[in-house]
Amino acid sequence: AAPETIAKQMVIYAELTVDDILEANIPREGDIEDELFQATLAKFTQYCGEFGGITVEQMKSKYAEGYEELRVFLREAGRQGYYKKVEIVEDAQPGLMVQAQRYFIISQIDRNWKEHLQAMKFVQQAVGLRGYAQKDPLTEYKLEGFRLFQDMMVQVRRNVIYSVYQFKAARMEKVEDEVTADSS
Repeated sequence: AAPETIAKQMVIYAELTVDDILEANIPREGDIEDELFQATLAKFTQYCGEFGGITVEQMKSKYAEGYEELRVFLREAGRQGYYKKVEIVEDAQPGLMVQAQRYFIISQIDRNWKEHLQAMKFVQQAVGLRGYAQKDPLTEYKLEGFRLFQDMMVQVRRNVIYSVYQFKAARMEKVEDEVTADSS
């Protein structure tokens, strides 16, 4: 895929992951104690790393305007964190981020697909028992397979964007120069 396509996909992954964290930790309405905002911010920082500069007060202020305002604010922070990470990695080695993202995507799809196939074998064996509950085994197999596939894709997305956020690039010096100097 083209680098622009990968970058767009990573931004989507970042936004959806922000949504997942927000939905799992902050209720859509009601009064929230500071500890919940602190725990949610810690989760964002742990997961996204480059989420710098956001404070509990900013989160509370956005939440006071509405849940959607908080979501938009945090999504923007997630996007900016991604762009900041790309800039850091590209400064270290031009073109490295695209290669790393491709690697993360391929390796996560490969690993999660293998796990999905194993889960489908289990479903294939277990779905026959649903016939005893007056349910069509084929329909149940398709529904369970689709749910497992969706779960697999969510796991791929989360793991890929986590890997991107956690990726650290280091510029490597040429080894040849050191070897030549040592042998003189």
